[in-house]
Amino acid sequence: MSEMEYNKGKLIPIYVDTEHFTDEDYEMYTENGFALIDGEIYQVEWESRSEDLDEIARATVNSDGTIDFETYHYNGGAYWTEVVEYALERNKSE
Repeated sequence: MSEMEYNKGKLIPIYVDTEHFTDEDYEMYTENGFALIDGEIYQVEWESRSEDLDEIARATVNSDGTIDFETYHYNGGAYWTEVVEYALERNKSE
């Protein structure tokens, strides 16, 4: 069942060659606390997960390559990583 979902944390880049990854490789990473954002693999450090708030889509790239993120969205419309990608794209155009 879809519902509103709030997520906040940090994405830490994991430098692996994803060019030849299979679907099974991606599945293994995502099942073990990692996330795929714009074709790159990140370790996820959660601050909050699945809490109730208003809609939020924020992402900031830090000088060390980590990404601080905060999302609150209807999870029937997008997965939290898609919301982070949207926020990063929006930041580029501002």
